[in-house]
Amino acid sequence: MSRHEDSSSVSGLGARARSVMSGSKPRAIASLGIVLGLGAIGTLAAWSDTATATSGVFSTGSIDLQLNGDSGSTVGFTTLTKTGMMPGNSVAATLPVKNNGTGPFSYTMAASSTSSALAQYLKVTVSTGTSNGTACSGGTVIANNVALVSGGSANLIGTGRSLANGVSETLCFQVVLDSAAPTAAQNQTVNTSFNFNATTA
Repeated sequence: MSRHEDSSSVSGLGARARSVMSGSKPRAIASLGIVLGLGAIGTLAAWSDTATATSGVFSTGSIDLQLNGDSGSTVGFTTLTKTGMMPGNSVAATLPVKNNGTGPFSYTMAASSTSSALAQYLKVTVSTGTSNGTACSGGTVIANNVALVSGGSANLIGTGRSLANGVSETLCFQVVLDSAAPTAAQNQTVNTSFNFNATTA
């Protein structure tokens, strides 16, 4: 009788053990272990690094147009003058033009005259030649026999002439009183300004 009880007791103990191992509690404990494991992984610190690239200095250049060695906005060109002109008479003078800035530019030039009956009979030639005081010779002709405009502007250098920084060129101006100037042009005067405009090339 005692053997039967021991056998059933052992059998019952094994069944309960199997029931416990296959029941919901062990699964719950295992699941809790997985959750804790993931939480531990998420708290690891990430490594990082930074770097900065610093540029050099940015600066601007300059445009500086010099006429006759002067950077002023108004420059005297008194060598180009003549009084008591008769038809066919002329006068000539040179004017150095320099790029004194830090970058290349191109320049244009126009002649503005006061209102006068004489203006239209004065013809201007501009070249890169030399002057003997009366006429220009040699070099390249830039404007040829362009009449001044009474109270207006005559375009003498319409296509920009390029000058690199530090470079200069000499322009020769020749002004002739038209041989066909009428008697109405007698005892007349006119003042003319040669206006240069330089822009970045």
